[in-house]
This record gives sequence, C-alpha cells and structure tokens, in this order.
Amino acid sequence: MARFLFSLACLSLLAAPASSQDGTGQQRAPSLRDLPFDLVPRAPRRDDSQELRRAPQKTPEKAEKAEQSPAPTTLESLYEQLGKAKDRREASAIVKQIERRWLRSGSDTADLLMTRANQAMVARDQETALELFDHIILLKPNWAEAYHRRATLFFTMQDFDGALRDIHTTLQKEPRHFAAMTGLGMILQQMDNKKAALAAFKKAMELNPHLDNLQTIIERLRPEVEGTKI
Repeated sequence: MARFLFSLACLSLLAAPASSQDGTGQQRAPSLRDLPFDLVPRAPRRDDSQELRRAPQKTPEKAEKAEQSPAPTTLESLYEQLGKAKDRREASAIVKQIERRWLRSGSDTADLLMTRANQAMVARDQETALELFDHIILLKPNWAEAYHRRATLFFTMQDFDGALRDIHTTLQKEPRHFAAMTGLGMILQQMDNKKAALAAFKKAMELNPHLDNLQTIIERLRPEVEGTKI
C-alpha cells in the first residue's frame, strides 16, 4: 500500500526540454553529438579480409548456442512486458521484478541503508528514517527509488511540499515509475486538485494497465471532473 500512497509527476514538467546549461548555470560546451555529422572524423577503413582473418570463427555448435541464449532481461523489457500482460496475475509477477530493479542502487552500502530506512519507517521512527534517506541520496543522488521512499516518508509527516519535490525528482529520473505517478494523484486528490489528480491517475494506468484499485478511483473521480454525459 505504501508504494501506492506516494508519487509525483506534473506531466507538463516531464515534457519540459532538457536545459542547455550545466549545474552552475553556465552554458555547457557542445558535445560530439551536437556537431554536424560531416565534421566528426571517421575511423580509418580497415581491410575486410584482414578483419575476417582476425575474427574468431564460430563453430556450428557455438552459433546454435548463441542463438538459443535468451536476451538479458532489462528494465525496459519488463515495462514492455507489463504493458502486454494478459491478466492481473501475469502483471503482478512482472511488477515484482520491476520493483526489485527499482531497489537496486548499484551500491551495497546504499542498499543496506535503504533496508534500515525502510525498517525505521515500519517502526515509525521518522527521524531515523529521514536521516538515513538523506545519507542514501547523498551517496546515490541519481537513485530514483531513494527519492520515492523519502517522498513517502514526507507524506506520513504531513510535509506535502517535501513529498511533491521528491516525487517530482523520482519521475525526472524514472518517468515510468507508476507507483510514484499514483502517489502524485493521491496527494493532489487530498489537496482537492481533482483535475490534476485524475490526469496523474490516468497516466499511471497507461504505465501499468493492471492497477485495478486505481481504475475504481478513476471511475469514481471522472464524473466529478468531467461531468456526467447526458
């Protein structure tokens, strides 16, 4: 339920173009991708026959094994599978895999601190949890799930501004975070901004079409926002 309670995603903010300035406000230098294609020096052409002689030759057994090896499961592929899931049971299994990916920071230390922060939240030790989340974000400032969890904590502390800031950051770093998008809608609904809440809920449903409880909320909220058809 905690992952439903919070999130951010002003859709207009997500659509905003990337800045051409760096973090100091200075105009950033162009990278190679900004230069006209013809100005990028090309690698010298190699003799194809030499490359064929150098390249290791695959035996039929190795080639067959390579063809049979499944492609690694990525977060991108999991999102695609979620959108194509046939029923709630299949979607639930995929969601669990996605959530496990969200919880991977790439740092054993940050992962351990996240475990302790979650334990502190369960124990309702908000001060300890907040301190731990602050340390995690200092250690891994690009970890979207760290901001999402801290947003959840801010919400329980009735700090809606802090929750919205962190959910916004969550969705900047992971725009497909359907739990964060749902949370945004919950917060906006509580703030009596029903129109924006409905938009956030609809976006969450696009990301995860199997949020049955959310669909019920949308059906109840839609007449209040859009009116009833005559």
